Amino acid sequence: MRLCEMGGLHSSYLSAGHRRKLSERTAAIMRDFSSHFRRQLGAAVLEQAQWDAGLREAPGSPAALLEHDPELGSVPMMEGTLLQYLDGKWRMRHLQVTQSFAVESRDSREVFEGGWECRRDLILTGCQICTTIQEHRLLVEDTCKHISGKRGGKMPFWDCPTEFPVFIHHRYCAPLCLCAETREAQWLWARLLRRAVQQQSTVLQRKDTFELRVFLEALRFLRQERGSYEPGVLVMGSEEEVLSSLVMEEILPCLRYQIFPRLFLDQRRLTWIKLQAEVYDQVCAQVRTELKVLMKELTQQRPLLEKLVRSELHQITALQDLIAHKITEDRCGEISYFLSHAIIPLLVPTFQAVATPICDGFAAARQHFLDTCDEVIAKGCSGETVHEILSPLCDLGLGSARASQYLPLLELSAGGQAWLQASWGIHRDFCRLLVYQAQSTLQQLLDRAAVMFRRLLAVQIRFFLDPSQLSAALHRVRDQVLKQLDQDLRSIRTRLVLESVLQLSLPALIQKLSSLEPSLPQPLGYRDHTPFLHSNILHHQVLRASLTREIHKVIRDTLPQDCVPLSAELQFPSSEHVYEDLSPPCGWLRTCSQLSDSPTLTPGSFESVEGSEGDGGTDGVTVLEGGEFISVPAAKGRQERERTRNPC
Repeated sequence: MRLCEMGGLHSSYLSAGHRRKLSERTAAIMRDFSSHFRRQLGAAVLEQAQWDAGLREAPGSPAALLEHDPELGSVPMMEGTLLQYLDGKWRMRHLQVTQSFAVESRDSREVFEGGWECRRDLILTGCQICTTIQEHRLLVEDTCKHISGKRGGKMPFWDCPTEFPVFIHHRYCAPLCLCAETREAQWLWARLLRRAVQQQSTVLQRKDTFELRVFLEALRFLRQERGSYEPGVLVMGSEEEVLSSLVMEEILPCLRYQIFPRLFLDQRRLTWIKLQAEVYDQVCAQVRTELKVLMKELTQQRPLLEKLVRSELHQITALQDLIAHKITEDRCGEISYFLSHAIIPLLVPTFQAVATPICDGFAAARQHFLDTCDEVIAKGCSGETVHEILSPLCDLGLGSARASQYLPLLELSAGGQAWLQASWGIHRDFCRLLVYQAQSTLQQLLDRAAVMFRRLLAVQIRFFLDPSQLSAALHRVRDQVLKQLDQDLRSIRTRLVLESVLQLSLPALIQKLSSLEPSLPQPLGYRDHTPFLHSNILHHQVLRASLTREIHKVIRDTLPQDCVPLSAELQFPSSEHVYEDLSPPCGWLRTCSQLSDSPTLTPGSFESVEGSEGDGGTDGVTVLEGGEFISVPAAKGRQERERTRNPC
């Protein structure tokens, strides 16, 4: 038996009437999502057919290059017996973290007697890990900040049997507390659980499938329809978890101000945590059922839509371009105005805030991999077995101590995060998601490099019998792997930065222009292809293409090919009033490290962006790809970029 749970607190505060109303509200949200999902399905089928036929160029993304992960199994990475607060009591539990970063909890007595089947899988998506009661108290107070008056005493799980607790705080589930026996064990479990949080939170970011693209676009359009333009806050975990978070976002006001105040209670904070967890359990169960139905519908409808679009692909594409041309022609002035006044002044500092930690982290990871290769080569001269020689490669794993030396470098600086939140109006959880995505992507690159090293060495060994040739083979393998790693690091780093800046800025542009979305022109033949052509989708595609061109220009001007590093002279202002005029920060708290021994991986060596340096459209591309009618005047654009470079 397998249960998916989080905390050890349970309640039954919801009446039958409350459950029925929550179920109806959840069903209504899922119906709205299904409507957007069907529209996005037609648009995605057309887009995929255009990519396959070469009529559109498929956009690159970090996930696209990393869709083939190293095989991850259920082999334990770490396990041990800990005290866990569960069902109102402290119980001895056997915890196991697998190679795929699933965290399994079992009754220690049952494990001792051979009972491995009955387990609870801990939900760690978006969780925060802390090791002191003071830190966890702040998280609880943030969860219960809407509660006025007397909030109640301390949480029961704060009475820890040992001095070495590990708290796992989920946004909606009840908190979970573990107790280790020693400070070292506490540190090891906390480190590994943080890596598990990262892994479970970026399930969607490591996928690049047709179904996922449809899902994410439908989610974005639904939230924007409801007036929420904040980027990426909910996109942590699986599809089921993402939709459940969307529903919780909608029904939390009802819980806080209608249901919760009517409950007669003493410990108000504890009651709120239990109530919220109870509602989340119900929402997850209902979303899981309805999502299965929706995905089954996608499986049935996709072949029919593909058959329809293939028969008239060129005609539909021509209609799409004609409509996009009309949209850009009608709204050119408004789009150019908002780009030049509200978006472009923020692009350079945004780019630097995102790129600086990515450059630092990628630089350190590359150096750590090089050091590991040197250790392998040194072992090759000691007469050890091949398995022993390659053992240092195991120290590069996500939960290893060596990984903890370079992955934290990918975190946004405190000043950078504060400025991004103030400038783009984003939630701090979105900053966490950007960091998780960068960490997960970088770790996958190193995992693949380690796999490549092992496979190439296995091939080399087949062609020699003399052990003295092993050292030369190891050097050849190292050089081959590093060459490929350098290429991957540069490419992925560029795409990570581009996509991060786009995720931050595109919702702001869409929100500025939300009242200007045009009615869809209906040229001859349009009515025959309505499943594939939607005004709001085409409008957003035009905005994305236009904004992408401006980001490309910023990259060329900010990080040219002559390896100019990021500015190390700027300092973040501490006053909140600095943010009022949307001016960029006066500096940064960290600099971009140089990448050792790699002429291809210096901080300024981002890939050149395709397209001309001028403001005109790119030759040979359609309106959707080039956004040729939307451009900021050259002189104006240069002035804005100069202003952002010299804010003080």
